[in-house]
Amino acid sequence: MRGALLVRGGRVHIGNGTSAEALLARDGRVVAVGALDDVAREGSDAEVLDATGSLVVPGWFDSHVHFMWWSIQTGQADLRGSDTIGAAIDAVARHADELAPGAWVLGGRFDKNRWGRWPTASELDRVTAGRPAALRSRDGHSRWLNSEALRRAGITATTPDPEGGAIERDGSGAPTGILKENANRLADGVVPPPTEDECIDAVRRGQLEAWRRGIVGIEDLEQGDAFGAFQRLRARGQLALRVVMGLPHDRLDDAIALGVRSGLGDEWLRVGHCKMFADGALGSQTAALEQPYEGTDDRGIMTCEPAVLARDAARAARAGIAVAIHAIGDRAVHAALDALDPVVAIDRTLRHRLEHIQLVRMDDLPRFGALGVVASMQPIHATSDRDLVDRYWGHERAKRAYPWRSISEGGGVLAFGSDAPVEAIDPLLGIHAAVARRRPGDATAWHPEQALSLDEALAGYASGAAHATDREREWGALRPGMRCDATVLDRDLATLTPEEWLDARVSATIVGGVVRYSAS
Repeated sequence: MRGALLVRGGRVHIGNGTSAEALLARDGRVVAVGALDDVAREGSDAEVLDATGSLVVPGWFDSHVHFMWWSIQTGQADLRGSDTIGAAIDAVARHADELAPGAWVLGGRFDKNRWGRWPTASELDRVTAGRPAALRSRDGHSRWLNSEALRRAGITATTPDPEGGAIERDGSGAPTGILKENANRLADGVVPPPTEDECIDAVRRGQLEAWRRGIVGIEDLEQGDAFGAFQRLRARGQLALRVVMGLPHDRLDDAIALGVRSGLGDEWLRVGHCKMFADGALGSQTAALEQPYEGTDDRGIMTCEPAVLARDAARAARAGIAVAIHAIGDRAVHAALDALDPVVAIDRTLRHRLEHIQLVRMDDLPRFGALGVVASMQPIHATSDRDLVDRYWGHERAKRAYPWRSISEGGGVLAFGSDAPVEAIDPLLGIHAAVARRRPGDATAWHPEQALSLDEALAGYASGAAHATDREREWGALRPGMRCDATVLDRDLATLTPEEWLDARVSATIVGGVVRYSAS
């Protein structure tokens, strides 16, 4: 039994634009919301959380995160602040000096768009002292390897590009050290995975940080060993973050053979979507486009053939598994919607999704609502990538980029997340981006016609996310009978301008009627 908790003194945002003065939870579920005197009378025996001056909202759920990867990377080489290749090399040198002899140099999050070109293996060789090095790009779709890592992976001038991937080469055909999309699998085979203890430590550390950011649950679309780590944490009674775990596409046959279905599990850990990839990313210029990137004849990379997407999405649906298809460019979004068009009728209870959806054909915008395909999007991408969109997709196509308003008005459900470690795991930043459509310090909003209201943005992290996981009867709103998952902010966003929201802080995070984090 989890006891009773009375939250009073602030504005309780129940959901759908309605508010209350207080909330009472008992044994992990909301039992009353309403006027303070009435709720307090019913909760005379409850622990009290004083939320005076605060805003209490349905708990924030991150619908798209690579949780263990994000947490592990906090201890690896971090190149996010490197404005030049030289600065990145210096950062790698400092990190490599702290490693044991022979240890791999891992991490990254570099942005070649800030550097004007891709870096090379020879540049990395200068500071890695013979150690193998493999560094991920900011979007996670490319890797920068040094010569020792290329050697261990067996990548030479004669190595063919894998289907749906590319090995960058110099004028002689020799690999430069950059792998794109499915070519990353060549490195996956030699980069050592984290140990079991490292995985458990990572998810435990990540859970604490998630609570600090107001996050009560996640859908983890990790491709590694995170599921096992979450299971072990759950078995120890230490998991108090609601985790929906995605299945990698290459394990679909195993899942079907075992009879695994979406929704298998309990209130803390359950099976989610089968994650498929249709294309690459904007940052690496591998997102698949209908028309070429500005000033080129390059239309990006379809990492999975449309026929394979359609075939495997249907196989998954027949087995009771919902699918989530990564699709960023308009060509990939169109192919993914085409793949799901006949699939949605197989099992109407499954909540199929597209991930990212950063550029959409005009005729595809109403298809999300018509098909019931959830738009799983990350608002912070729009403000972070606006300069790249203008540079690589151009002004006209930018009008169709990150089209939250158009999808919503067409009846589509929006489920928001962070895509961490690509972006910060911080819903408050995403809410600001969704409403303001501008970065801090920007003079004007970027295509503000696609902006959302505060209530709509909050719903993207709560009721929309709950719908995407088929749990809207359990969480996503603060109504009696629902699980008591809530995020408490130190000020009421509705009384402030969007720019003032960035000064707000999470003062408490409640999961299952228990205060898991308190700033005090």
